[in-house]
Amino acid sequence: MKNARLLAASALFAACWITSAQAANDIPNASSAGIAAKLMVRGTLEGVQVVDLRSQRRNDVMVVQAEMQNLTDKDVRVYYRFRWTDAAGMQVGDGEVWKPLMILGRQSQLIKGTAYGPQASDFKIEMSAEPR
Repeated sequence: MKNARLLAASALFAACWITSAQAANDIPNASSAGIAAKLMVRGTLEGVQVVDLRSQRRNDVMVVQAEMQNLTDKDVRVYYRFRWTDAAGMQVGDGEVWKPLMILGRQSQLIKGTAYGPQASDFKIEMSAEPR
């Protein structure tokens, strides 16, 4: 009887864990199709969603700000980098290194990127994530 309860409790725990992991994977990467078009996601974002994205030119250089929100209770480490392109779609600059960012459960974080020069006219944000 004791082993049966232990087995049932273990099965319930495993089912809850799998369900919560699946729920994080079901969250879309972006809150709109327009934002999703600017993302290049590797794998899943583990429940993190880009909820706001703004860009403008300052001193003839493109500046981008994005807000990421963790919609789960678990902390998630996000890695991101900006890819800048010119009007013809060619990459501008040498490319950025991956930047790590810890987003705590149910919290949001802003990221900001500045293009290498005035020739950059478009961008994509490349992202990946792993649970902590």
